[in-house]
Amino acid sequence: MESTDFVVKTAAGTDELKSRARKLAPRVRTMLIMIDGSLRVEQLEQAAAMLAVQPDFLDLLLRQELVALVPTVGKAKAAPARPEPSEVDRFRAAQRFMNDTVVHALGFRAFFFTLKLEKCFTRADLAALLPEYDKAVAKGSGEDVARVLHKRARELLE
Repeated sequence: MESTDFVVKTAAGTDELKSRARKLAPRVRTMLIMIDGSLRVEQLEQAAAMLAVQPDFLDLLLRQELVALVPTVGKAKAAPARPEPSEVDRFRAAQRFMNDTVVHALGFRAFFFTLKLEKCFTRADLAALLPEYDKAVAKGSGEDVARVLHKRARELLE
């Protein structure tokens, strides 16, 4: 595993987020939620360090086949080639991320926040909910987790 490799969620990883069958530690699950194919090993390791996630979290996810590595090639070390996402795709990715992480943090108490997310139709609408999102995540998972997830949500909204 190279620090410049990209990490992607597998179908099993997506299923795990829905089923919670493997009973991942809460912060390891947070890391699984963050993995969307655009982050490199080194970026995920930095986020994990900020969250005090066990250092071998990526090995654990790889062993369980919840994620896979996409090696970088050549000197450019560019992201895996894929078409530029449409505005709708970018909106949906940000909305899904915010929903998944707030539900992870609060459980059923996230219901009213998820209703607000459903009323959003643009990335600007989602950005307007960021302060409330931050409070909800901090309440359920702590300030450190909220800071890291806010940063990722902001990246998805830009």
